[in-house]
Amino acid sequence: MPRGETPLGAVDSELGRFAGGLRRLREKAGTPPYRELSSRAHYSAAALSEAAAGKKLPSLAVTLAYVVACGGDATEWEQRWRAIAEPPADGGTPPYAGLAAFGTEDADLFFGREKLTAKLVALTAERPFVGVFGASGSGKSSLLRAGLVPALDRTLVCTPGPSPLDECAVRLAELTGEPALDLYERLKADPDVLRLLTKGVTVVVDQFEEVFTLADEGWRGAFITALTRCDSVVIGVRADFYGHCGHHPALAEALEGAQLLVGPMTPDELRRAIVEPAQRTHVTVESALVTRLVADVAGQAAALPLMSHALVETWRRRRGMTMTLAGYEEAGGIEHSVARTAEQAFRALSAQQQQVARDVFLRLVVVGEGTDDTKRRVPRQDLDDEVLDRLAAARLIVLDRDHVDLAHETLLRSWPRLRDWIAEDRDAVRARQHLSEAVAAWEANGRHADAVYRGVRLVQIRELDGLTGPERDFLAAGTRIERRRAHRLRALAAVLTVLVVVLTGAVLLAVDATQVVAAQRNASLAREAASEARRLAITDPGGAARIALAAHAVARTDETRDAVLSVSAAVQRTSVPIVTTPMTVRFSPSGRALIVQDQDRSMWWVEGTERRPLPFTTDNRFHVSADEKRFFVPEDGFRVRVYEAGRTVEMLPHFAIHDVDGTGSMVTGVDVFETGDRISSPDRIRLWDLSGTPKDTLLPVEGVIASALSRDGRTLAVALNDGAMELWRVGGERIARWHREGKPATRLWMNDDGTVLAAWLDSRRTVQLWRLDGTPRWSADLSVSSSTLPDVAFGDQTMAVHLEPSIQVWDLRHEQPRRTAEFGGFTSHVPSMRYRPDIGEFVAFEWEGSNVWTLRGDLTAALIQVCAVAVSPLSDEEWRRRFPDVERVPVC
Repeated sequence: MPRGETPLGAVDSELGRFAGGLRRLREKAGTPPYRELSSRAHYSAAALSEAAAGKKLPSLAVTLAYVVACGGDATEWEQRWRAIAEPPADGGTPPYAGLAAFGTEDADLFFGREKLTAKLVALTAERPFVGVFGASGSGKSSLLRAGLVPALDRTLVCTPGPSPLDECAVRLAELTGEPALDLYERLKADPDVLRLLTKGVTVVVDQFEEVFTLADEGWRGAFITALTRCDSVVIGVRADFYGHCGHHPALAEALEGAQLLVGPMTPDELRRAIVEPAQRTHVTVESALVTRLVADVAGQAAALPLMSHALVETWRRRRGMTMTLAGYEEAGGIEHSVARTAEQAFRALSAQQQQVARDVFLRLVVVGEGTDDTKRRVPRQDLDDEVLDRLAAARLIVLDRDHVDLAHETLLRSWPRLRDWIAEDRDAVRARQHLSEAVAAWEANGRHADAVYRGVRLVQIRELDGLTGPERDFLAAGTRIERRRAHRLRALAAVLTVLVVVLTGAVLLAVDATQVVAAQRNASLAREAASEARRLAITDPGGAARIALAAHAVARTDETRDAVLSVSAAVQRTSVPIVTTPMTVRFSPSGRALIVQDQDRSMWWVEGTERRPLPFTTDNRFHVSADEKRFFVPEDGFRVRVYEAGRTVEMLPHFAIHDVDGTGSMVTGVDVFETGDRISSPDRIRLWDLSGTPKDTLLPVEGVIASALSRDGRTLAVALNDGAMELWRVGGERIARWHREGKPATRLWMNDDGTVLAAWLDSRRTVQLWRLDGTPRWSADLSVSSSTLPDVAFGDQTMAVHLEPSIQVWDLRHEQPRRTAEFGGFTSHVPSMRYRPDIGEFVAFEWEGSNVWTLRGDLTAALIQVCAVAVSPLSDEEWRRRFPDVERVPVC
């Protein structure tokens, strides 16, 4: 007797109704077992069962196969499928607030803060005056407007602005029907009028910090007095203004014992905030997307608006009625939200404020010494309050009474402008970082003279802009000591001629220091110009070429080399006529063709101007043999169908594929079994030999997380969950086992001849390289600043690593790999990268414009090509502007 189907979850959703319809169709056909349906439909029983499970929308092909096998009307069901899979052109209204706060009208979409809302409602009932405190971006406004206000009978909601009493009068007029001007005059004459007019009403003041930042001092006191006399008031205050509240005795007294702190949401609260608004619009959210978002946001006090904005973009890219992890990644995720928000906030500043903001951000960075750059808190003293407030309002930084911090460390990885600033001024940032530490030590030691800078280090910090008060004092103290020391030297020289030699040495040292400083200045200017060239590579190729060439002529650094290579690659990029609107795109193994999935889940092979359909549809990661003759397509998670020349040549059961060799004759993966409604895996590695009659080998090793095959199919590398890695000779003999301190690798890549293994350690954000030519030995750890899985491709003695938003190329001919290029300037997401053996270069596909970039690493050829694009060098005026005090040098 066939096993009964699992009850449908959200039966009132479109997806639930669709799945229910399929089930009823099967019942009308006599409820045939899925194995029988499989023989009629030519799809696996598991794929047909999943189609009626109601967890995700099946492909059109699977749907129609199911319907026809049950004797249904294929035309009717195709229309039903398209009605769900193809949302209206306008996309509808997203169920998320984006960067804005949830309003009262959004109460039915406000999830995750139920416990905090209940606490606030209870506190409001107990106390006449309540303060809600939290960091910018923690969700205070949403809590007040979409949580508290709908739970109360009568409220008056306002924000202070520059004239709090005026704003209050306008809101009172809406409540009472009296003229706002009359109410304003009455409030100005007697603050107690507010209490009389709000009997039985809770006054809710959002963004109360505007009382301190915008309001006139006189009206500030009158407004605070009026509020503290009311019967029921709730104020929302940014946490860094907590101290300001204490400056007003009546306000401090009113808040005593009546404060609520808004902290980060718990993982469970985040899940509700992500999933339940979508369900209100009958849209489901992939569990993988929920897991990823929770991981990206958990513990980040100021990241909720960024998460909400990323969800809006993901909702607009939903597939049918499902919000997917793929859509989130196509939208750029939290990183894209942060970058776009940061850029918009920065461009809204004046030129002078932009310079101040640049200085602020660079102070909030700790430059890594062989590790990732990280954020740090710095004191607020001597920093521009207006700029800080505007950056905090954009939720880029978090302020408290004494310190400033980055709102989200993702800024360091995902905002191109900040990445460029750090790259341009890396030495200066490090020098400022050391200076801050030195100033702190100097002050901790009572400003002792022995703790100040002298000599070359003192000269170097004189080149830094925007020093704080303590830093200027530190510089002045060092300068005074140097002057006294110089005076003593001159006095001694007049008495003791023997010290002439010493003085001569000091002069030479000073000259040498001056030369060092000049070289550092030139390098800094060149890095800044190189960054600008990369930004202009698409929009102004000629200008980018002139700037890149000049930068490389002024200082031959890695950054200026990369700028020349990036400009050369940008001007040579080509557009590929994909024709269809793609959902996913990846290169074929040779790099000559693109494999495209369209909106109907149909797969296409696109090479040049020609395209042909592929004989399968899948939402899973499929594999292609290096000779491009065999496709390995996962079906419903635990079977793999093998296609060759458009037909099925084999079906591998209970198998999750990891890798294939060059001809598709050898396949590696782990066993996966379905038991009832559950899928389980013992994580045991299995090898399938498809060179003749298929035969499989189960290796005696468990706890496998990832594996990789050499191209010749003779060597297998395995990563285990205890952090160990093993090397096996295909056939069953273990060659080596090794373990390096750290957590397990979650992805492996092996070069063609099996001599280099790359391992991704997600817990450490590191690509680890191992040499396999002989006893396995560690080669390098490449720290990765991307929050997403990097893409790795091997070439001929080279390796490319894609770290959004750039691609690094490494030379593997040395025991310690050397970075030979970093390509940037991409204008959108790069979903695929590959090495093309026929041209000996890496290629990358750029989503926007369907562009293919060829990443040529020959600097000499790139200089010749960029010189041709530049046409003419920089003008004398632009040279002086970009490279002040630098003697002009030829560039081509």
